[in-house]
Amino acid sequence: MKKFFSILMAIALVLVILPVSGAQAAPAGYESGIQIQNLADTDGLLTLTFFNLQGFVVGTADQAIAANESVNFYQSTMPIASGFDGSVVVASNVPTAGLSNLVGLQAGNTPVTYGAFSAFSAGSPTVYLPTLMKGNHGYDTFFYVQNLGEADATVDVVYSDGLTVQLTGIKPGASKAVKQTAEAHAGKVFSAILTADQNIAVTVAQTGPTLLTYNGFGLGAVYPIMPLFQANNYGYITGIQIQNAGGMATDVTVSYTPGITGTACTETQTIPAGESATFGLAAFAGTAEDSTCVVEQFVGSAAVTVNSQSQSLVAVVNQLNIAESKGGSYNAFDPAAGKGKVIFPLIMDRNYGYFTGWSIVNVGGAEIPAGGVVCEITQAGTVVKTIESPAIPANGAWTMTHNGLIADKFVGGAVCTTAGTVIGVLNQVGPGVGVDSLLVSEAFLVD
Repeated sequence: MKKFFSILMAIALVLVILPVSGAQAAPAGYESGIQIQNLADTDGLLTLTFFNLQGFVVGTADQAIAANESVNFYQSTMPIASGFDGSVVVASNVPTAGLSNLVGLQAGNTPVTYGAFSAFSAGSPTVYLPTLMKGNHGYDTFFYVQNLGEADATVDVVYSDGLTVQLTGIKPGASKAVKQTAEAHAGKVFSAILTADQNIAVTVAQTGPTLLTYNGFGLGAVYPIMPLFQANNYGYITGIQIQNAGGMATDVTVSYTPGITGTACTETQTIPAGESATFGLAAFAGTAEDSTCVVEQFVGSAAVTVNSQSQSLVAVVNQLNIAESKGGSYNAFDPAAGKGKVIFPLIMDRNYGYFTGWSIVNVGGAEIPAGGVVCEITQAGTVVKTIESPAIPANGAWTMTHNGLIADKFVGGAVCTTAGTVIGVLNQVGPGVGVDSLLVSEAFLVD
């Protein structure tokens, strides 16, 4: 059968039990899993092409995918050997979206940390990284730059602390790893701007007691929105790292809107051009200089509501529970990207202790009435439960956990539709203290 592939998707960071330096306390290695969702009502075909860091193809795989269903790839089902370090390009004849779970392993391949990030449907010649670290209370970062162009790529990296690095000879489809521990940085927390002569995609891993992953931004928004923000919530706190991708300093106000609990409040900071600032942590600890927030339990959403110079902003949201060693990241949204349908390819209820929870934000200009968002929970193509939302005010959030809601050991997906405009994120939470069993990912937004 002849295959016609017109849709490409890329994952910059793919590791299969890749050992790391013994100087690192944990983890001792990493392993990736990949989940691909068919967004069409028709069956499709996928071809996965794996590139090592030198740019050579080391494996390919063909896979049929049913309409509206997802397929998973693990070490045992990917055509790559243990020790693989590189990237993958997915070609398909149907529209798809993808997720990758990155697992940190202790000696003996015991999972200890988890991170999740989305695949790329397109690249950009300029990419912004709001959160990078070296020696920050046990956390460091590394990132992978993938070339999505048709010729070798040269990439210039300019860090906010003044360091500059050039990457050369990145082959099409391949990626290059950049580790901040191997660089001479002046500070512990900083940001970066990457410019390239080809379209690129970048994924960042924040490693330490927990693993937090996010994708670099090709474009920003004047008023980015963060669907899930929690503070003082049974040990969970949230930090929002906002980077000014514009050409001049701007005063930024973040408004925090309660969903389940908390009091509405604001926080304001000035962010110089090209630099980043942390919101949320000091505000809900009572130490921020310009904030109306108080020390209280808060679960809701956050959004930039004032941007004095209308500069382009990008933001990464880190959720952390220090006592339980759990952490996860997601990318802030441009409200203009909201859609009438959001897809969560993975929903769990008591799956060996794991469950999921979503936060869906109304980014339209009017309230969504009660029952205005309808979510169909599916398994193997069959709807097993339908959930309707409460009323969601403009810029408000609907946050719900699925623990005990569906069925014991349930694993499936969900499609939520509305006549309004929404965005969403999903938390995956597992049991155990000292195991980083929190993964955070963005919902897929479709028309």
